[in-house]
Amino acid sequence: METGVKKWGKFLLIPLLMAMILVLQEQLPAGSRLGRVTGVMDEVVAVNLGRIHGVRQGLRGRIFKFDEEKKTVNVAEIQVIGVSEKSCLARITVLTDSLEVDQYVDIEGTLSPHTLEKIDVISELEENARNYFAIYQYTEPDSANCLAECREILQRDPDNRLAKELIKQMVRNYFGWAEREWDNGNFAFALIYYFRILRIDDRDERVYENVWELFDLIDVESEIPLEPITGGRPPDYYYTIAEQYYMNGQFEKSKAYFNFLLENFVPDDPAVLEGVKKNDRMLALLDHLRQFRIEQTRRAAQEQQERLDEEQERRKKLEQIRFFRTVAEDLFNKKDYTGALVYYLKLLDLVPDDSLALARREFISYADMILIPEGEFSRGSSNREIGEVRVDFGGNNMLFRELPKNWVYLDSFYIDRCEVTNRQYKHFCESTGHSPTLQWQNGTYPEGYDGYPVVYVSWLDANAYARWIGKRLATEEEWEKAARGSNGYQWPWGDRFYPHRANIKENRKNNPMPVGSFPNGANEFGVLDLAGNVWEWVGTNLRPYPGYDEDLFYFPKGYRKVFRGGSFKETGDYARGAFRGDGAVDQIYYNVGFRCANDVPGRRENLVIKNINPEGTLKHTSVYNK
Repeated sequence: METGVKKWGKFLLIPLLMAMILVLQEQLPAGSRLGRVTGVMDEVVAVNLGRIHGVRQGLRGRIFKFDEEKKTVNVAEIQVIGVSEKSCLARITVLTDSLEVDQYVDIEGTLSPHTLEKIDVISELEENARNYFAIYQYTEPDSANCLAECREILQRDPDNRLAKELIKQMVRNYFGWAEREWDNGNFAFALIYYFRILRIDDRDERVYENVWELFDLIDVESEIPLEPITGGRPPDYYYTIAEQYYMNGQFEKSKAYFNFLLENFVPDDPAVLEGVKKNDRMLALLDHLRQFRIEQTRRAAQEQQERLDEEQERRKKLEQIRFFRTVAEDLFNKKDYTGALVYYLKLLDLVPDDSLALARREFISYADMILIPEGEFSRGSSNREIGEVRVDFGGNNMLFRELPKNWVYLDSFYIDRCEVTNRQYKHFCESTGHSPTLQWQNGTYPEGYDGYPVVYVSWLDANAYARWIGKRLATEEEWEKAARGSNGYQWPWGDRFYPHRANIKENRKNNPMPVGSFPNGANEFGVLDLAGNVWEWVGTNLRPYPGYDEDLFYFPKGYRKVFRGGSFKETGDYARGAFRGDGAVDQIYYNVGFRCANDVPGRRENLVIKNINPEGTLKHTSVYNK
C-alpha cells in the first residue's frame, strides 16, 4: 500500500508543480527560469529544469520556499556550474536558511521558453524543407510541401537565409527542367514546371514570355485536325499515341485516344482513366492561362495607354507652364499686375514651389502701394469741429459717430495709391470664378471703363479680392490716418475745402471718374482719391470709439461695416477724413468701392489710443440725442 502511494505520488507532483508555476509566474522577473531542487551534496545542488530551459553555465539564481502566509523566503543564492538537457548543477554561494529537496529555484538571465520554442520550431521546419528539397526532381506533393515549409519559416523568421535560398534554387531548378523538357519536345512537362514557378512567384515575366511562346507552338500543332481513329490495332498502340500527343501538348487529341481506349477495350483501366484526368487538368490549366493572357494583354494595353496619357499630360503641363510664365512676365513688365497675377496663380497651381511666381506674387501684393509711416495722428472730431459742419447736415446725427477726438499711434503700413478698378476686379473674377458685379453685362464692364473704380461690390466681395491679391482691407484707423495725414487735416490736402480737388457733388459729375483723375487732391504721401469719387469699404466693424458717451445712441443695431471718403453723390463734408459711413456686409451700392492695405513685412499693427483732447470727452446736451 505504501509503495502504491509513493508510485502515484510521483504523478501527483507534476500537476502540483504546474499549478505552483502558474502561481509564481507573476512573481518571477523577466528572463527567469523556475526549477526544483532534486538533490543536495555539500555545497552543490541538483536542479530539475524541464525540457526547454535556456540555462547556461555561470548564471546566478536563488533557492526559495513559502512560509505559512504563502510569502517567499530566500534559502540560498547559487551559481550554475554545469548544465544538461533537463537539469543543472549549481554551487551554493550564500546560505540563509535550511536547504531541502523540492524547494524552488529561480535562475535569472535565461532565454524565455517562447524564444526557445520558436528556435526549436524553426529548426524542425528547416529540416523538413531540406528533406523535401533533397528528393531529385521532387514530385508535386514534395514540391508543394517544400514551398509550404519555406513560407512557414519566413513567416516566423522573415530574414531566414535557408528558406530564401531554397526557394531561389527551386525556381532555378524548374527553369532548367522546363527548358530541358521543351528541347526534348515534352511540352506538357515544360508547362507543369513553368506553372510551379508561377505558384512561387506569379509576377515572373520570364515565365510568361516562355509560356506564351510555348502556347503559340501548341496552337500551331492544334490547327492540324485529328484524323478519325480506326480500330484493328492493339491497345498499346493507341495508348502510345495518346501519351505522345500528351507530351506534345495536344491534349484534346490525347484525350480522344484515351476515350477510344475506354470505349473499345477495358472501360475501367486505371492508366487510361488517369490519362483522361491528366488531360482534363492540362486543358483546364491551358484555359486558365489563356484567360490570364487575355487579361494580361488587356492590362498591358491599358498601362501603355495610361503611360501615353501621362506623357501627353506631362507635355501639356510643360506647355501650359511655359505659356503661363510667358504671358505673366509680359503683363508684369507692362505693370498690369493683377493681369499678371492671374497667370502667376495658374502657374503656382501647376508648380506650387515655382520661385519666380512666388517672388512675383509677393511683389504684386505691394505693387502700386504707398507706405504710410508710423506715428500718431488725430482720429475723430471734437465737439467744436462737429458744430462747424453740422449746419450742412441738418438733422443727420451720424456726425456724432466721430466723437471723441483722440490721438492714435499706428505702426507703418501700406495702402493702395488708387481705388481698385474694373479691370483689376475682372482679373480677380476670371481667376477665381467669383461672380462679377450686377452692373456688368455678360461678365464684363462697359468698353472704356477699365480705369474706373469698381462699384456694386459688397464688403464680402471686397474682402475676397483683397485676400486673392495677397492684401487686406485697411482698418478704419489706417484709412483715416492716410486720409488726414499726420497733421489731422479735414481733407487729404488740408483743412480748407477745394471742390475742384475731388469728385464730389459740388463738381456735378454725377458719376465716378477714372481713378487718379484729381492728382491735386492727393494726401501728403501721394495717395489719391481718398476724398470723393466712391466710398471705400474698410475692414473694421462699426462701433463707438473708446471714450464715447454711452448716453448717445447714434449707432444702428446689428453687424455693419464702415466705409469712408464720400463719393460723387455727396457734398464735401461727407468726404472729410473723419466721417464714418456704414453698410451691411452683403449690401451693394452704386457709389461704394474699395482699396486695399498691407502690413509692412515683419511688423504687426500696434494701436495705442491716447485720450489727450479734453474736448473729446465733453458731454452733449439732449438736443442732439435721437
